[in-house]
Amino acid sequence: TLLTQTSQGRLDAAGLAPERHTDKRLRRAEQAASFDRREGRIRFSGQSPELPLRAGVQGRLSVMLQLAAIANAWSKPPAPGERYRIQVVGARGDSHLWSLRFEGPQAVETPQGSVRAWRFQREPETPQDTRAEFWLDPARQCLPVRARLTDGSGDAFELLRLR
Repeated sequence: TLLTQTSQGRLDAAGLAPERHTDKRLRRAEQAASFDRREGRIRFSGQSPELPLRAGVQGRLSVMLQLAAIANAWSKPPAPGERYRIQVVGARGDSHLWSLRFEGPQAVETPQGSVRAWRFQREPETPQDTRAEFWLDPARQCLPVRARLTDGSGDAFELLRLR
């Protein structure tokens, strides 16, 4: 396995409330971000300094489900171009305020056929930042049907719902 990521948490007034996000890569030690709500801190297993824990902060996995919760709350989709800002934390100590732009509906090809999904996109702020794209299926409670994260070197990590 080249990469294993996990996210555990619960729900609170701000939506998804991650408690632990892990990232394990081939030939590297597992890294973790722990969200300590009692202390109001995010702690990392590596050498990264602690960060304050703010309401609504998400891990790299939970952000796409937080978007699904936001989209499920719509009475109707907003106009393309609407932006949603979410603080996103990685297991290795990175933290960025992601500005995710709603792109509107787009067809996504899956093994079961085409799905009309709502697309969100994060453009990187610097060349080293992650570009993120999420396609949510409104016919299935806005759960992700596809996700693509591309790092600054152009390497992409893609998820595609098979069923």
